[in-house]
Amino acid sequence: MLLTVMNLSACDDQKKKTGQVVARINGEEISAPQLEAELQYAKRLQQNGSAPRQTMREQAMEALIDRQLLLDEALRNKIDRDPALIQIIERFKTQAIVQAYLESKAGNQEQPGKAEIESYFHAHPEMFARRKVFEVEQLIIADQDFSAALKAVMDSSKSLNQVAAWLRQRKIAHAQRQYSYSSAELPPEVGSRLQALGRNRLFVMKDGQRDLLCALTELRDSPVAPDAAEPQIERYLVNKKMQETAIAEITRLRAAAKLEYIEKPGEKPAGDIDGNALPVTATSPGKQQAVVRRSIEVSGVAGLK
Repeated sequence: MLLTVMNLSACDDQKKKTGQVVARINGEEISAPQLEAELQYAKRLQQNGSAPRQTMREQAMEALIDRQLLLDEALRNKIDRDPALIQIIERFKTQAIVQAYLESKAGNQEQPGKAEIESYFHAHPEMFARRKVFEVEQLIIADQDFSAALKAVMDSSKSLNQVAAWLRQRKIAHAQRQYSYSSAELPPEVGSRLQALGRNRLFVMKDGQRDLLCALTELRDSPVAPDAAEPQIERYLVNKKMQETAIAEITRLRAAAKLEYIEKPGEKPAGDIDGNALPVTATSPGKQQAVVRRSIEVSGVAGLK
């Protein structure tokens, strides 16, 4: 989203391109510097190793062409004049400038060394050397539909099919799916408890306003080799240092600023900085950000929350 919006914003400023022209789309030129910038951005986003440069170059070229075609059509339809879009563009423009500033502040920091990367690898076996994959069958229901009666059914049933039949009899809306979790994305205590439960035990996971009625159908080892983990760990450690830089700089600037709230937001502890609002966030390797699991409860096991 950031790259797309920023290209919408900056397109008109880059019409006068310099350097070798590598493609033309309806008369609009794509220059070699543009292609190189796209290629460098793609490299930063790569998750697993390095694809051949020629392959990445071809993909970057096609991405630029596709985006230019979409941009031309958007401009033809005057999408760029939408006030809501203008605000979004301004926000991402500000974010990009802030990001560049923080990168300049962190520019002299050393890159994570091999010893630091190896230390992180060995300190988190659940993410790498002893990584496991949990295949889970799930029935998804609304949070308000989970009742004491349903919990009793979960405790006494031998399979999710029996639970699904009970839900159908009572016309309780539900959806069924198969889902995979890795030990890297689950809290360590949850992964350990699922391993202790073993296959075909029923349990409940909370996911926002939904309850996931689950059965562990398969548990298998899925280790990540040090060489494969190294680029992931390096990116995480770089982002973590950037986040620390951001927190230190924001703290310094707030202390020096004359800050006056005209309409004061919700109260927060003095000096508390929300890490989620920072320009850079550090997410541990292998962890998913899309799903927030607030708690886990395994039916029939006392005291497990």
